[in-house]
Formats: sequence, structure tokens, C-alpha cells
Amino acid sequence: MAGLLGSLHSAKSGMTVSQLSIQTTSHNINNMNTPGYSRQRVEQSAKSAYSYPGYNSSMGAGQLGTGVEATDIIRIRNTFSDFQYRNESHNYGETGIKYEHYTNMETIFNEPSETGISASINNFFTSWHELSKNPNDNGSKDIVIQNSKYLANSISQITKKLQSLGEQAEKKIGEDVSDINSMINQLRDLEKHIKIVEGSGKSPNDLLDEKDKILDELSFKMNIQNEDVKTLLKDKIENGGDVTVDELKAIPNISGEVKGSLDMIDKIKEYVGDVKELAEGISKSVNDTLGIDLFEYDASGDPILKLKDDILDGTTDLKITTDVAQEMYKLKDKKVTIGGEDTTIDKFYNNIIQKLGNETQEVRRNEKNQSKILKEIDNARSNVSGVSLDEEMVNLIQFQHAYNASAKVVSTIDSLLDVVINGLVR
Repeated sequence: MAGLLGSLHSAKSGMTVSQLSIQTTSHNINNMNTPGYSRQRVEQSAKSAYSYPGYNSSMGAGQLGTGVEATDIIRIRNTFSDFQYRNESHNYGETGIKYEHYTNMETIFNEPSETGISASINNFFTSWHELSKNPNDNGSKDIVIQNSKYLANSISQITKKLQSLGEQAEKKIGEDVSDINSMINQLRDLEKHIKIVEGSGKSPNDLLDEKDKILDELSFKMNIQNEDVKTLLKDKIENGGDVTVDELKAIPNISGEVKGSLDMIDKIKEYVGDVKELAEGISKSVNDTLGIDLFEYDASGDPILKLKDDILDGTTDLKITTDVAQEMYKLKDKKVTIGGEDTTIDKFYNNIIQKLGNETQEVRRNEKNQSKILKEIDNARSNVSGVSLDEEMVNLIQFQHAYNASAKVVSTIDSLLDVVINGLVR
């Protein structure tokens, strides 16, 4: 449409697109602190020209523009950054779970300290050295009994706490599976709504943000880039049903928090087994050296190691000679059979603590590195898709000026039409 009315229509299109841009900018500003939100932008293009070239065209030289139109509202998102983030997040998820459990194990063993097993072992053998000086002294006997009781309690309590930690790791697996299924259900619902919006020819930006947010969270649980995981997720999303622990365990090279929990269940069992072997070794070697049963060991009991009741309540008196007390003191540095190997009690326990320390140090180093990598990727991703208040304010002013300019054109055309219409009447 040529003429003043065509110009009016063109100016109106400019006001419409500017208004849409202002509204989109407002949406960005309002969601500046919304987790997972990607800033949005109005895509615009020139509308089709009024006249097209032709042999019989009577419109004169050139083509007459008809204004602007908004073709879509898109979100600014770098898919490669998403791929990088999710490719590292499952590694961090696995390391993070291990870091948490190893830290708890260090707290449980509490070495070195005055209340740990190491100090209990040392106090136990030292009290036998003191008793060897006067084997008939009741005070020295009481100290031996109390130190024996404390050693048994220390070992039993640490075993119980490790078993409790293992139960927490198993519980975490159940929670992970529950979270995964919840996310799958959310993704299933989102896919339905996304298809509806896309079917109308529009971009479901906020829905896609929600989907990416869920995928980010899911990527900590397991590696969603893994082909077997992709197949499993696709099947559950399209056909319904819940993921089970067995299905996750069956995936080769499963990683993420799921892998971390599975590994820590086995690792905690390993340390529980080590402490039980220590308890059994102490019980057998001490009882054999004394020629009487001082300790009782029960691998499935609670406690697993305890002082004999008759000795604890004073029913049976510790009739110990100086030589036997000396042998008990020397037992600390004597090689005995513990866990199928010939070693000393101190060395066997120190090896447990050294292994725990080395593994914890490695996990801490990995957690620190993975955290740094993930943070750098997330920062780079946020620089692309995040909302910058300064940038949005600049855009807002720009769109405001564009709207005012289009409105000025409308006002000018209104004046011109007034001249034409009223002038004709006069």
C-alpha cells in the first residue's frame, strides 16, 4: 500500500516491534536472578516490499518498503557450552560424593588424636608395661581393664559409625534414583508442551530453559552424554516407567553421583572389613599371649569387640605375672597374623590410616580441580546466556527511542492527513 496510509502502516509496525522488544527486555530484567534463565531477544526483519519488478509495473523506480516485522523471540544459548558443562558435571558429581564420604570417614577415625584407635592401642600396651612393674597392684590392674575396655569401645564405635555411613551411601542411591525418576517425569511433561508450542511455529524459550535446567541437574547424577544412558532416558521419557537401581548398575562406565555412591558403598565396606580384621587380630593375639580370654570378638555383633563380662565386673581376677605383662607390652611390636598377613598391630592400623589419608588427598585434589573446571565453564556459559543489567538498560533506551521515532512518524502522517482531508472539505 503506497501513500500516506502505507506510511502509517509502516510506522505502526515499527511501534509494534519496538513495544515487543521493550516487553522482552523487561522480561530479561525481571528474570535476571532466575536460575537457568537465558536472556531473550526479538528477531526482526524487513517486511516484504510493496512492489515487485515486472514488465507491466507502474509503481516507478525502486521498491517501496512496508516496515518491519518480528519473526521470532529467541533465547541466547550456546549449546556447545551446555555440552561442556554436562560433560564435566557428572565427573564433579562423582567426585563430590566421594569427597563427602571420605571427609566423613576421616572424621570417624579422627587420627591423629587423643581419642582415636591409635592412642587407645598405645595406652592399652603402656598400661601393661606399668602392670609388669607390680603385677599384684590392683590400681594398675584397674587401669589395664579400663584401657582394654576403651580400646574395645573405640574399635566397636568406629565400626558402627562406618556401617552407618555405608547405610547412608545406600540410602543416597535410593534418593538418586528417586530424583532421576522425578526429573524424567518433568522432562516427559515438558516435551509435550514444547512440541505444542513448536507446532504453532513459535520458540518455547522458557520451557527450553526449564528443560536445560533439569538436564543440568540430571547430568550431576549420571553422564547423560553416555549412549547407554541416552537410550535409557529416551525409552523412559517416550514410553514411561521408572528407572531402577539395577538398570543403572547395568550401564557400563556409569558415572556421576550414582557411580560415586556405588563406589563408596564398596569402599566403606572395605574399611569396615579392615577394622574388623584389626579387632579380630587384637582379640586373638592378646588372648593367646595372656592364656585367658580378655576380649570377645563377634564380627556381626554390636559391639564387635568387648571385654569379657567376668573380667569387667571383677568376677575373674587378672592373675598376671611380670613375664606375661612384659610379653603383653612387647606384643605391640611383635608380628602377628592379621587379615592373612604377618604384621604388627600398630603397622596394620597405620596402614589403614595411611591408605585413607592418601585416598582422601586424591579425592580432595580431584574435587578442587573439577570444581574449578566446572566453575570456569559455567562462567563462560553465563557470559553468553546470562542477563547483564547494563546491557539490558542500553537496549531499553534504544528501543524506547525507536518507539518514539515511530510514534513521531505517526504524528507527522496524522498532520499530513489532516491537511489533505480538511483541505479538501474547505
